[in-house]
Amino acid sequence: MVTLREVDITNFSEVVNLKRESVQYVGSPEYVLAEAYIYRDDCTAYAIYADERAVGLVIVRDRPEEGRPYSFTGIFIADDEQRKGYGQAAVEAIMRKFREERLRADVEIQVHSQNEPALKIYRRCGFKEVGRAKWNGDFWVMRAEV
Repeated sequence: MVTLREVDITNFSEVVNLKRESVQYVGSPEYVLAEAYIYRDDCTAYAIYADERAVGLVIVRDRPEEGRPYSFTGIFIADDEQRKGYGQAAVEAIMRKFREERLRADVEIQVHSQNEPALKIYRRCGFKEVGRAKWNGDFWVMRAEV
C-alpha cells in the first residue's frame, strides 16, 4: 500500500538517500526538499511510502492561498522503485488527501510536455491539459477536479 508521510526528523535521512540518477524533469532529493522549505508557508514535503519503505518524494501545496487550487510538484520515485506502480499510487494518494480535506475544488499541476511517463499517469488520474505554462511553454498546465 502506498501512503504519504510528512518529511520530518524521523525519515529525513531515508528520504535524502533516495537514489536518483536522472534529474531531467525533477531535481535530486536535496533540491526537492530545499524547494519545499522555501515554500513551507503553503506546502509540505511528503515521503511516498510503499508499506514501510520510502520510495519517493513529493511537494504538496496543501494550504493554498484563497482562490488558488491545490497543487503538487517535485514528485519522483527512486530509480530502483520505478515501474512498480508507485507513481500512479502516489498521485491517487495525493488526490485522496485533497478529497478528504476539500479546501479547494480542483488541482493544478505543471508537467514537462516530453515527460511521457508522468503524462500517462496524470491522464489516468483524471488530469487534462488546459494550456501551456506562462513561465515556460515546454510545460503543460493540467487540471483535475477533487
